Amino acid sequence: MGKIKAWYRSIPIWLAFILFALAGLGASAFLANRVTGAKYYELVQLKSGTGYLNAGSSESFQEWEGTYKVTVPADTVDVSVLSEGSTSVNQYWAEIDALPQNVKAEYRYTMTEAKLVPVLIYVTGLLLASMLFWFTKLRKPLRMLETASERIAANELDFSLDYPGHDEMARLCAAFERMRSALDENNRHMLRMIDEQHQLNDAYTHDLRTPIAVLKGYTDTLTEYLPTDRLPKERVLETVHTMSAHVERLEQFVNSMNTAQKLADLTIRRESVPTGDFVRGLRETTALLCEKQDIACDMTDDIEAEALNIDPAAVTQVYENLLGNALRFAKTRIAAQLESDVETLTLRVADDGRGFQEKELVSAAKPYFSGEQTEKTYHFGLGLYICQAICEKHGGGLELKNAEDGGAVVTARFSL
Repeated sequence: MGKIKAWYRSIPIWLAFILFALAGLGASAFLANRVTGAKYYELVQLKSGTGYLNAGSSESFQEWEGTYKVTVPADTVDVSVLSEGSTSVNQYWAEIDALPQNVKAEYRYTMTEAKLVPVLIYVTGLLLASMLFWFTKLRKPLRMLETASERIAANELDFSLDYPGHDEMARLCAAFERMRSALDENNRHMLRMIDEQHQLNDAYTHDLRTPIAVLKGYTDTLTEYLPTDRLPKERVLETVHTMSAHVERLEQFVNSMNTAQKLADLTIRRESVPTGDFVRGLRETTALLCEKQDIACDMTDDIEAEALNIDPAAVTQVYENLLGNALRFAKTRIAAQLESDVETLTLRVADDGRGFQEKELVSAAKPYFSGEQTEKTYHFGLGLYICQAICEKHGGGLELKNAEDGGAVVTARFSL
């Protein structure tokens, strides 16, 4: 039985309908033949009824314009017009007209039944076949689709639409399930974006509080003591430099926040970039960022392809952020490496600093994570969050881990 149901759900809808229609017509033909045979048997019984006309008898009737004589042998009926000579007429009408009036009515009624009942049987058979087709082929998947559409309209997406088979309804349900899954994924993505936006706002508020408080404290100090000349010139200059450093930090943070806010609208624009020119630009960036640091920066590349299908600005931005983070934590050395295969460009930046703590390996790329609030870890998580978002939009991702000999290793991947 299971194999039959599986086969039935695999055949096309039009074929299933034709099979049901043929089955209905076949059953109707059998039943109509039986009913028609029974009705014609009644007609024979009426024609041979006792008391008015028996097979083999001969009687005369006075009707119409002449006197008709009806002779009923075993297999024929002859009608003769007695006053005008012998004339052969249609057997049916001869039989009908020869019958008594009450038998004529019953005969005609039975003949009408014999003609109409088969038509009614065929119509009923087709209707029953259509109903069976509806209940076995269409009713269940259509109800499932209706229920699913109502749940989607109510923003309920945590369900699945599973209708077995390979016919058109099964394919329609599968397409509907793909749409539901895509809507669910988009909805989850939107909720993640909203949550991340809230986290960014919280991080923005939290991280601004400290430098603003410091600047306010220094401003109050200068306002109070400068008019009375109670602050030495050296102390004033030191305070101004400190305030300037905090202002610069605020400026950098605002720029990072603007970049983070625009990530949702970031569009990856791929182009074919010559490998040599691209690597040369990254080397120049490395030299520019490392020249003011007492840290050795080494960059290698293992790319054999002559050109890369990437967004060079996006990849460069990720590299600059990773290199900037590494410079804040490295002790003496930073190693950057570029490699690629047919589908992926991999950018790896390692430093010999303290490495990631266990909590940082899980949360460092989240927008609200700032690590330990020290001079070197300020805004630690925001840069990695931006890098991760850019990598994902470029078809890749970001991976954080610790090197075996100590230090942090951050790997960024971009699809080619």
